[in-house]
Amino acid sequence: MSFLIALFLSLLLILIFVSLRIYSILPTRPSTTPQISILQSSRIVELTPPDNSHALIILGSGGHTAEMFSLLSSISPDILTHRTYIFSSGDIHSAKSAQAFETSLLGKYTKKANEKVGYRLLEIPRARKVRQSWVTTPWSCLMCLVGCMDVLRGRDLAGMSVQMRQCWDKRRFPDVVVCNGPATAVMMVLACYIYKFFGRCSTRIIYVESFARVTTMSLSGKLLLPLAHRFLVQWPQLAEKYPGAEHLGFLVS
Repeated sequence: MSFLIALFLSLLLILIFVSLRIYSILPTRPSTTPQISILQSSRIVELTPPDNSHALIILGSGGHTAEMFSLLSSISPDILTHRTYIFSSGDIHSAKSAQAFETSLLGKYTKKANEKVGYRLLEIPRARKVRQSWVTTPWSCLMCLVGCMDVLRGRDLAGMSVQMRQCWDKRRFPDVVVCNGPATAVMMVLACYIYKFFGRCSTRIIYVESFARVTTMSLSGKLLLPLAHRFLVQWPQLAEKYPGAEHLGFLVS
């Protein structure tokens, strides 16, 4: 009996510790009241980071990818020197779009840019295919989660030159993850929080709901609302409906 009591108390202490740790790493929501002020000048909000920052950008397919690059179009590569693009297996369109976007950035560098590190383009397993059975979805999500954790710990750095590896080693974990709805985003944010739990990273999560979401949020949005440091919607009625969401005007063009 004493063994069972000791085991119960041990499990209770572990549960309390884990709960407190999770609570400590969850973001504080800006407010419980809707944020509906329209600030067109704040087009990219906190996506303009300090000098020499690393952003991990999650690409969906079709409209998600188009909206993401529209959102990123005003960001200076002089500041955002480290850029990691993530696309799901088989999504060749997103990969080519990322390469085209990077090509368009070549003329935007200024003389003050001392560290033109550039970008990484990495493929991970798809979290869920269109019309995939819910029976097999947990397995594909698990494979996607493993792929996300590999990306965060820099699985591809070993194949870089020594000089480039040294540059990326300083920014192995991203300063910010930017996502806008694909299922892969949920797995990447979960991977970030696993590393956060063990004190490995302090990555911020910026979620921008799709322009197509006018009256209700996507499933990804509903799951990530309590986990994102900034959660932006593009229609005021969504900010009114979901406390913690912010409306700063249309963020894509």
